[in-house]
Amino acid sequence: MIKKSQNKYLFKKRLEVLKFAKALISERGFTSHTFKNISNRYSLDLNEIELLFPNGNNNLVEFALAQLKTELEDYCKNIDLIRLPIHKRIRKILLSKIYLMNKEKIFYKKIFLNLLIPKKNFSLPNQIYKSVDQIWFIAGDTSVDFNFYTKRLILSGIYSRIMIFFFNNNDQEGLEELLDKNLKRVSKIPELKSKLNIFKEYFPKILKYIRNSN
Repeated sequence: MIKKSQNKYLFKKRLEVLKFAKALISERGFTSHTFKNISNRYSLDLNEIELLFPNGNNNLVEFALAQLKTELEDYCKNIDLIRLPIHKRIRKILLSKIYLMNKEKIFYKKIFLNLLIPKKNFSLPNQIYKSVDQIWFIAGDTSVDFNFYTKRLILSGIYSRIMIFFFNNNDQEGLEELLDKNLKRVSKIPELKSKLNIFKEYFPKILKYIRNSN
């Protein structure tokens, strides 16, 4: 019982720090002094912040993304997805995530840029995979073996392109048009050759975005 209460307390404190971090990081981005700046601006104990996030910015980003994941799953519970074709489920879920991220768009863009910096087991490709895996899970995907991975490969390319568009434009209509154009490929899960071509198509665009963001 004590341990459960402690976990609730720690979780509440992490949420508090995250709330302040969103505002500050949206202004300044991630730096080696992020926690010190949060401490100074909001009169928080720096040692306590560092204990809550012992691996620094990486822990903070992981926690922020975990909260977004929970928020998306809760949000999608109120959507009647089961009656929709699979590509329309994916569309609904992806647009729901865009809607949630748009509330704090600058903060999530800073996270996106931060993830471009190579880190062991914590990189943009790693987080993209986790994101598309969650989307397929919410959509009710039950595929196994080879099909499991190829579906995620297809959606990884689409997801990457949509996120790049979202972070660099304020055009919801254009975003939905781009999404609809690409989701036609999900509606008829293509042969392996086509799937690999999708990855080849988007990968150079991701690299170009990375170079332009440096």
